[in-house]
Amino acid sequence: MSEIAPHLSVRIQHRLGALELDVAFTLTQPWTVLFGPSGSGKTTVLRAIAGFVRPDAGRIVSCFYGRDFVMTDTAQKIFVKPHERCVRVAGQGAALFPHLTVRENIAFGARRQTEGTNAARIVEEAIARFQLLVLAEKFPWMLSGGERQRVAIARAATAAVSLGEGSILLLDEPFTGQDARLRDELIEELRGWLAVMERPVLSVTHDVGETFQLGTEVIKVAEGRVVQQGPVAEVLTEERERLLEQLNASRRSRA
Repeated sequence: MSEIAPHLSVRIQHRLGALELDVAFTLTQPWTVLFGPSGSGKTTVLRAIAGFVRPDAGRIVSCFYGRDFVMTDTAQKIFVKPHERCVRVAGQGAALFPHLTVRENIAFGARRQTEGTNAARIVEEAIARFQLLVLAEKFPWMLSGGERQRVAIARAATAAVSLGEGSILLLDEPFTGQDARLRDELIEELRGWLAVMERPVLSVTHDVGETFQLGTEVIKVAEGRVVQQGPVAEVLTEERERLLEQLNASRRSRA
């Protein structure tokens, strides 16, 4: 069986307060989850990949069709600015442009990368997939918190698609605050769209249920270290059993 080529290689060391971050991993799957408790360094890893954090030491390389694009290499003094990286991010906060409508917010990233009807097509597909048609002409102040977050995810996904081949989407717990049913629908739509467009995803979460729904590769981190990487059923077996025990105990208490 041939080895799967990585599309992102990360090796960083960084001190953040009392946390000594020291992680190394490669991504080969369409969707990978960075899983761990709060304070374990997950968000810092994502911010380093995006270029929002300059690590103390390390190397971050995106790979596509055998070509390497070095985004960070402290030994070689390489540090590519965030907007020049083949990476787009959706975080926990929905930082939308208040003077733009939902459609205009989503179109912002696409306009910077593509032109004409292609950009318009990508934007309209995102609006449909993320169930935003009835909100398309509204401004951010007219939306609920969950709706604003949905727009932010759609905008980041549209920007990643518009960047072209080799781009990567980073998600930092973006589904927080979403209704569980709608969250599940959005995850499936996002995964399906990005799989078709061949845009890999690295997402951060501490939600066991969300991770099992994705059913994908998991990188488990704790106290700034990677402790295990592999299929979710192997990596998060203990967490799933603990969650099931809690659910059963809750059902018994209500009986």
